[in-house]
Amino acid sequence: MNKWHLRFAVTANCNFNCKYCNTNNKLVPELQDKEIKEVLTAAYNIGISKLHWTGGEPLVKKDLYKYIQYAKDLGYIEQAITTNGFLLEEQAERIIKSGISRINISLDTLNKEKFEKITGRNGLERVLKGICKTLEISNCQIKINMVVMKDNLEEVNEFIDFAKKINDKYNKDRIIIRFLQFFPCNPNQLNEKGQQYWKDEYVIEQEIIDEIKKNGNFITERCEKIVGDNPTVKYYKINGSLTIGILAMFSWKYPCGGCFKLRITPYGFGSCCLNDEKMYKIIGNSLEEKERILQQIIERRNTIVENRKDRMHYRSKLGEVRFGETGKQIELNRFYDII
Repeated sequence: MNKWHLRFAVTANCNFNCKYCNTNNKLVPELQDKEIKEVLTAAYNIGISKLHWTGGEPLVKKDLYKYIQYAKDLGYIEQAITTNGFLLEEQAERIIKSGISRINISLDTLNKEKFEKITGRNGLERVLKGICKTLEISNCQIKINMVVMKDNLEEVNEFIDFAKKINDKYNKDRIIIRFLQFFPCNPNQLNEKGQQYWKDEYVIEQEIIDEIKKNGNFITERCEKIVGDNPTVKYYKINGSLTIGILAMFSWKYPCGGCFKLRITPYGFGSCCLNDEKMYKIIGNSLEEKERILQQIIERRNTIVENRKDRMHYRSKLGEVRFGETGKQIELNRFYDII
């Protein structure tokens, strides 16, 4: 079980309104205290000891640090969080003290106006302050995830320069930059307007690579050397120093990375594979039943691996795992036809 980790989307709510994500954001009911703690306990009891908090935006979850501390007290040996960073400066000390050891930050631009255009918030300065505060008070590694689009492609090198300066100041490899191709995976791409926006902003992997090459040579870095839980990302070293990653799912035809993620949705359902339509309801059951269901989900992965050789890291109901039932679905070939 040491390969497995619990990927807990603790809320579907978010304080951003990103153009490419889910602009139909509405406040939705959140999981109750008892249910969250029992899911954490059940997963730990069946042998899972690594945890990744996601959302929505997990830092909008009231008293999230208390659940991080609860997981730490249970015995979880590693806890990561993916956040947009808007609330990081004010919460960094509490979540790190409570048990967070690694932070992923979604940040697509270093331009103030462009940041507001993408996210709907005037918040770039707050995010940057949160990054610096985290590095000042902890040994946490930070991975910055930049969704690369035509609108910000020219900033790839700005992000590389930014990371180099940060690493020079706070020690080597505190910051890793990961360049994520803009690929269909969110509810906004379920409608024609969102599909057109994706088509207009889509860049191929080679365009990203061409920008990176302006910084010098980069050589492949083994994924196993990078602490984290995404086996699909391709990592590189630029001039033997800065670590970067590329995730170009659309160009790669959505390969399955063979991950060991036990996903818990903000609505209390569980799944072991993004490409698997079967979801297991976990909330509303006893602790013992939760343990049984989680074990059943893990065992299902073996069946999927054996019988679904053609599976892809793609869900036709885009964003369903994070945002709930989407009401419609789009097969992957549709997007290749659009291009």
